[in-house]
Amino acid sequence: MTATARQGLPGPAADRTPVGAHRWCTPSLEARGAGALLGVAGLVHVVVTPEHLDEWAPAGVFFAVVATIQLWLAQALWRGTARRVLPAAVLSTAGLVGLYVVSRTVGLPLHGSDASIPAGGHHVQLFVPGGRGNGMPVIPGSEAGSAVEAVGALDLVCVSAELAALALLVGLLPPPRRRSVSNLLLATGVCGCLAWAAVRFA
Repeated sequence: MTATARQGLPGPAADRTPVGAHRWCTPSLEARGAGALLGVAGLVHVVVTPEHLDEWAPAGVFFAVVATIQLWLAQALWRGTARRVLPAAVLSTAGLVGLYVVSRTVGLPLHGSDASIPAGGHHVQLFVPGGRGNGMPVIPGSEAGSAVEAVGALDLVCVSAELAALALLVGLLPPPRRRSVSNLLLATGVCGCLAWAAVRFA
């Protein structure tokens, strides 16, 4: 019998499980930071849901669902109960960032008809000095009937929060999975850039 066993202290085998669980029973700063950032992104989606409902009902429903999931994940990360859904949180956040990039570069194939888009919506004409033709550049999303959405302040707040949350979420993964997910995200980003360049300059 070892001295540790005689004194009634937990040995090395008894210490393994609590070490892994402690990080989530008492949420780390990274977990709470990711939760706060996803909360910000969720609130932005709540704010923009009504205008998307007015433009196209399915888009509004999608934004409402995204807001609900992000706010749920935010509180779960803050409380330390999101360990089992962490991989899904990483994939969903990465997917939303990718969806945003596509919607602001090449456009999404699913959107409402031009006639249903109200004045002041995402596809109105936006001009700034210094461009071509009438002296104004064509901002992505400014062309009439464009499927490419214009970049707005709330958009940037939301995608910035999601990117920061994604970095923290990946850091919370176990080391072997963290490397695999990081490599996958990097490869996806590089392939996305190459695909965009091929479409843009072909």
